[in-house]
Amino acid sequence: MQKVSNPTIESEFDRFLIELPFKEFPYSKRNWGDPLHSLCSFSGKLKPSLAHHLINKFTSEGEKVFDFFSGSGTVPFEASLQSRISFGLDINPIAVAISKGKVGIPNEVDCMNILLDLRNHIDNFILQPTVIEKAGAFGFNKTLIEYYHENTFAEILKARDFFLNYPNKNDSYYLILGSLLHILHGNRPYALSRKSHPITPYAPTGEYEYKSLHEKLSDKVFKGLKTNKSEGFNRGNIYQGDIMKNWNEDIKDVNAIISSPPFFESTKFYLTNWIRSWFMGWENEDFELEKEAFIETKQKKSFELYNEIFVQAKDRLTNNGIMILHLGKSDKKDMGEIILPIAKKYFQTAKLYNEDVSMVENHGMTDKGSVNVHQYILAH
Repeated sequence: MQKVSNPTIESEFDRFLIELPFKEFPYSKRNWGDPLHSLCSFSGKLKPSLAHHLINKFTSEGEKVFDFFSGSGTVPFEASLQSRISFGLDINPIAVAISKGKVGIPNEVDCMNILLDLRNHIDNFILQPTVIEKAGAFGFNKTLIEYYHENTFAEILKARDFFLNYPNKNDSYYLILGSLLHILHGNRPYALSRKSHPITPYAPTGEYEYKSLHEKLSDKVFKGLKTNKSEGFNRGNIYQGDIMKNWNEDIKDVNAIISSPPFFESTKFYLTNWIRSWFMGWENEDFELEKEAFIETKQKKSFELYNEIFVQAKDRLTNNGIMILHLGKSDKKDMGEIILPIAKKYFQTAKLYNEDVSMVENHGMTDKGSVNVHQYILAH
């Protein structure tokens, strides 16, 4: 097939990376965007302002936008806010829960009823000593019991049982679950734990202090309910699934795929979220077994897996659909140069763009990896 370029879309992307609108005030503000973007802290999260401008510039109202590495749901949520029909896919149950918490339309009364059910469960559920002992001994840098006052830890164990077995997992449920995942650890007063890092649970410090799970969670949930989703907001569609297997059949006729694959040797999402993974049902053996299905693990062996991803991506796009990938170039690996030839096998045109981010602030993180260039692949 003769490869034909689309000079309009390519020139628009050239202009986009010259103007960098997401770096202009007020979009450059660290906390720019809808407050629900902060439903739950998440490592490697795409900047909401970047997702906002990509969607605004390269898609139109009513079009379908899909992120096959949904993560914390930044792209689907921004698409829903801009009256697009949004789809997200992720293998990580934490990511799916947070994404659903953002793109849903929760009901205040429903949230109040779920919170009441949770409080009753905490008050009346009897924990077996063996359950407390097993959970308390679990951990990586420290054990779980070292993160919490014993009474708070008991409430967390009961809440874990509640959420894993709750029968009606609707939009309100996911807003509450996403809120709870956020407060499980951190360094601010909202956190249930002793002082730790809000993204990666560093070893805790400070005094053991009882914190009421129901009280802290209710505060967080009602803040989330106050976000104003306009009449144009479209409820999103988030699916849990392995990107290397067949995607949900509802994901079809997509106008734009906008996604950020895990950077090479990026933070291990399954490990940096270990407390949240445990809360979502993972046990000790899962941290060894489940990680093998994660792309950040697989691509260390070979980037050829993107052949399978792009086959499905091309199949799910409309004839005029585009794919925009946000990548990272490090001292060890040039993701763009490796993935670009693979994309060219399946798309009429694929072009690589670079953005220097060597001077970007580190937001207090002592190790953000060696990525100094953000890359974009535009394919259509």
